[in-house]
Amino acid sequence: MKIWTIVSDFPKVTETFALANVQAFRGAGHAADIFHIKPFRSGEIVHPEAREIVEDALHLGYAAPRTLLLAALATVRSPLRTARVIRRIVGAFRAQPRHLGISLMLVPQGLALGQLASRKGVDRLYAEFAGYPATVAWIASRTSGVPFAFSAHAHDIFITQGLLDVKARAASFVRTISDFNRRFLVQKACVPHDKIHVVRCGVAPERTKGALPAAPAEGEPFHIVFVGALLPRKGVDVLLKALGHLPRTLNWQLTVVGGGSQEAALRVAAKNLPEGRVAFWGAQPSDQVQRVMATAHLVVVPSIEGAGGRSEGIPVVLMEAMAQGRPVIASRLSGIPELVEEGLTGWLVPPGDARVLATRIEQVFANYHGALRLAAAGQARVRTLYNIEKNAAELLALIEGS
Repeated sequence: MKIWTIVSDFPKVTETFALANVQAFRGAGHAADIFHIKPFRSGEIVHPEAREIVEDALHLGYAAPRTLLLAALATVRSPLRTARVIRRIVGAFRAQPRHLGISLMLVPQGLALGQLASRKGVDRLYAEFAGYPATVAWIASRTSGVPFAFSAHAHDIFITQGLLDVKARAASFVRTISDFNRRFLVQKACVPHDKIHVVRCGVAPERTKGALPAAPAEGEPFHIVFVGALLPRKGVDVLLKALGHLPRTLNWQLTVVGGGSQEAALRVAAKNLPEGRVAFWGAQPSDQVQRVMATAHLVVVPSIEGAGGRSEGIPVVLMEAMAQGRPVIASRLSGIPELVEEGLTGWLVPPGDARVLATRIEQVFANYHGALRLAAAGQARVRTLYNIEKNAAELLALIEGS
């Protein structure tokens, strides 16, 4: 089977699950490739295991001559379907001019993709997000007849629900990553319940075999790690404030792995903390992230709801940390409590509450042996429910059966 997976940005270090799925499709013997809507991100880190997929990725410029020629051909072949697609988009986003403008801008690309997929013998289109990737897949499918499906992760359904029900009804199926998202799609977006399948993201099973960390030795700092994009919704500023509330007698060290628009402001905020306690490592390849996590006594994911409804789904970094047997503290947000269960597999704190987060960190430090019991339970949960090989196979079975 020939499968094209559609994403917006590519490659993107924070969306490793998209690459993992394509790797799984290829491993099962399918001809799988990625189509990216936006121009190639040449400055992004590419993990060694993903290099071949990145080199094979497909793209059509928004208004490139080839795109416009294929779009014109699609319009000539299916003028009524093309007109209905445009009318649906206008009707869905009439009150949201920004989303309307971007969606209309994607019409030529979607039309062109449909024609190209037909020419190349593509059997299935699979959009990795319910927003613009699913819109492009829907346009391509409606005007070419190639079946499509899509996944719903987080802010791709939280920011706007425009056109979601239309795309869902036209799709072979809708995959989402949490029970929280399934309820949201049914209640807020009127997506038919029988169209939705919960298939979680995950990590490679070999990463769940590591030993639990030892408690800090006498004189050794308590090592806290954050991994993720340095964006407002990631809540790193909340973590820095929490560390400022800790007793000065507590010997800690924070490593921040990731880059983003907030980095300069966070470096300034870190100067209010004891000198030398916070290290910014920037974005790192996957093997280096694994090495940093292996030295962590605690991994903190202090996410908050971002502007316009941008929010986490279930961060893969939590799965990675728990797979390695690290104790974790995360925000009680979206589908996170399905992975991090308070007092059983980790700790949850209210989003944005630095004082509660500080209290939790101090409690983990004070009873580290108890923290390790929760870490062991978390590792077992990831091993059974968040196995990327098993979950990618389940997703592939849906695509094959659609």
